Amino acid sequence: MLTKKENLIEKLGVHIENKEQLAPLAARILSTLILTGKKGATFESLVCELNASKSTISTHLTTLQAANRITYHTKCGDRKKYFTLVPDVMINSMNEMLKNWKNERDLHLEIMEYKKEINAELPEDCSEIFDLELHKDYLEFLAQASASMEKIQKKLTEKHKND
Repeated sequence: MLTKKENLIEKLGVHIENKEQLAPLAARILSTLILTGKKGATFESLVCELNASKSTISTHLTTLQAANRITYHTKCGDRKKYFTLVPDVMINSMNEMLKNWKNERDLHLEIMEYKKEINAELPEDCSEIFDLELHKDYLEFLAQASASMEKIQKKLTEKHKND
């Protein structure tokens, strides 16, 4: 039977794997590091915890480091590397999400403008008139979601400056 942490690593791993198109084990490594926090996880602990071969763990650690997703630190008197997430990974992910939302917003505005032009050419009682409410509601959602994301991002950025 899996522990609570193992279940969460698996659940979060599947989410990361699908969201970010990562290999299953790479996603599980990230999940483990998310749940381990600043203390980090050693190579040996990852091999043991994820029940994977040393070569496979090593390959994924190298790939994740090259992608600037993870980093490591050492402790005085200890030869082990302690792997952690790169602090700015979440902020970078938020930047990407905000950029995608802005692109969606711009696209919806362009679509709305086109539909308004078509509507202006049609008689008022025409059944083919475009309903623009969905676009308006979605644009409002994007504005609120973006504002919330920017607020969280600002807090994270300030926290990283103080760490």
